[in-house]
Amino acid sequence: MSVAVSDAASPAQNADPPSNLIGIRVERKLGTRIDRTPPNKVFETGDILRFQLTTSMTGYLYVVDKGTTGGIATLFPGASALEGDNRIAPGHTYLVPADGDGWFEVDGPAGFDVLYFLVSATPIRLPSAASRQPQAGGEKSKSENTLVPGMLPRCDDAVFKSRGECLDDSAGIAQLPGNAELPREIAPLAGTASRDIFLSDDGDDTTVKVTRLPLIYTFRLAHH
Repeated sequence: MSVAVSDAASPAQNADPPSNLIGIRVERKLGTRIDRTPPNKVFETGDILRFQLTTSMTGYLYVVDKGTTGGIATLFPGASALEGDNRIAPGHTYLVPADGDGWFEVDGPAGFDVLYFLVSATPIRLPSAASRQPQAGGEKSKSENTLVPGMLPRCDDAVFKSRGECLDDSAGIAQLPGNAELPREIAPLAGTASRDIFLSDDGDDTTVKVTRLPLIYTFRLAHH
């Protein structure tokens, strides 16, 4: 599947500078069919998902996932990647997780996985292999966000009744509050990264407008 990405260059002599954009799409695998899904969909245990990411800018991407057990896992770059292999550039589509063909199975207790997306203009020094593994015994790292710990996804009744689809407005891409702490695996990398983002949403794809690098934001993956 190919995804068109706007070119960063503009032929108009007096045009405003183009926006730096990062687009993300959630896909679900149903047998041999691949469906686009709304980013705020509440998924079921056993669903097979992946993220597709496109960009109109050049930078370096690092993604970690804090699961509902409190375990931390690196999703991008892949486990076998060398330093610098997390470079992203216009005209390409990137799969998250980066290993294999990007598919992963939803598991763990019901709640919200929190994916942290960190984008930098320069290469990011990756953590040691030990810190890239889930924490032993499901021990939680010190991290806060706007969701109450243990909060469960809830369907929007109006949408569910009209479309038969479980959506939760607190899921999907979200700004990381300025006072929110980060998992210890990503905190040393984030530094003074901006947390300001501007979003546009066409229903299935969400686009983040980047105003300054480095930047960090979250994606809350809701599941029963």
